[in-house]
Amino acid sequence: MRFSTASLLALPLLAAAAQQETPLEQAKAQAQYWFDKISSYIPNPNRQHTPHAATAKAGGKSLHVLTLDNWEHTIRSSVKPTSTTPEEWWVFVTGGNKTCFGHCIKAETAFNETAALWSVNPAAPNLAYVDCDNQPVLCNSWGAGPPSLWIMEVSTPPAPVDIRVKSLNATDTTVKTFTDLQASKEWKEKPVYDGYFHPFDGPLAKYGVAVPLGYVFWVFATIPSWLFMIGISFLSRSVM
Repeated sequence: MRFSTASLLALPLLAAAAQQETPLEQAKAQAQYWFDKISSYIPNPNRQHTPHAATAKAGGKSLHVLTLDNWEHTIRSSVKPTSTTPEEWWVFVTGGNKTCFGHCIKAETAFNETAALWSVNPAAPNLAYVDCDNQPVLCNSWGAGPPSLWIMEVSTPPAPVDIRVKSLNATDTTVKTFTDLQASKEWKEKPVYDGYFHPFDGPLAKYGVAVPLGYVFWVFATIPSWLFMIGISFLSRSVM
């Protein structure tokens, strides 16, 4: 490679310009570099899971897909201001290879088939999905893990939302699991969930910290440990 005389004369000027950067500008450049580096490892926490088209809207009732942006409005909007009885919601919490290690397929298929079966039944509960692979922040803000069924009785505010959580067997769950549970009302015998992560009435939700905590838990679970070590090293050097 040949260098012209002008190029050689420009080198000292470029070096001098680089040396003129202030420590603050250098710190900003380093911070931006590591932010871009870390961001490349962080997937989108708000992707939408789409169930089979035949069950997403079969007949008249829809199978709702809950996301971080729409879950509360979707559930709350089903309750009319004049309602005297609560709306019943069955929210199936599922996941893929990351959060369910590929073991939720059978239970998810059974839930899909149940949704198709109940789609024309006006007495059937409202049905919804939460996929923790695609909605990790939402699952973390609820403290929810797959496979499980969150049965909610939603009344007009300010009445509390009664929630009962039933863990599902990843290998034994079938359509009969859901139909028997609905017919027997056995789920009503379970204690009402009143933990800190209650999505409507828990202390974390009331003080508005459930979703920020969901992000924190998700970030810690997503970012490789070696990136945290580099970040700590960078911060310690900046302080010194």
